[in-house]
Amino acid sequence: MQIQEEDYFCQVTHRTWDTILHDIREVHKDDTDSAPDGSNAMKLIKDAKKALAVPGSYLDVFTALMCTQLQIRYERLSEQERTVLKNVMKKTPAYKDSPLSRMKRR
Repeated sequence: MQIQEEDYFCQVTHRTWDTILHDIREVHKDDTDSAPDGSNAMKLIKDAKKALAVPGSYLDVFTALMCTQLQIRYERLSEQERTVLKNVMKKTPAYKDSPLSRMKRR
């Protein structure tokens, strides 16, 4: 069996870098500027994907996402509560300044 010289050196180099990076991560995992594995950004992305499944306008999606962030179960709100909440959300700069406020959902 023959191994290409370039493949061999790539494999050896890759293993070496993996070891170095693993050691660096272990040493710095408790630093204050290190993000934990279950970061808030990943949770927000997951929540945003879930909110996109909400039927209705982008205002409905935005409101559902904000409810999730505030630990309010959007699906359990009455229609009147949703309407009031959507009217409040329309006034927030986070919605007004977002591209969602100018988009129509198909």
